[in-house]
Amino acid sequence: MLKPGDTVRDPRPGVQPGREGEVIQVLTNPACLMRTVVVAWSDGESEEVEETLFGPLDD
Repeated sequence: MLKPGDTVRDPRPGVQPGREGEVIQVLTNPACLMRTVVVAWSDGESEEVEETLFGPLDD
């Protein structure tokens, strides 16, 4: 599970290769418990990204 302060690489195809960022917040949808992370990318952008894009979820 990702947590604030973790460093991540953008896993999406077609984005700048090697783009890194820091998780600044983790949001949980109360209806389905899916998590979204807010990432501050090294290029100055911040955005919400579904946690499942970063790999399988822990049980």
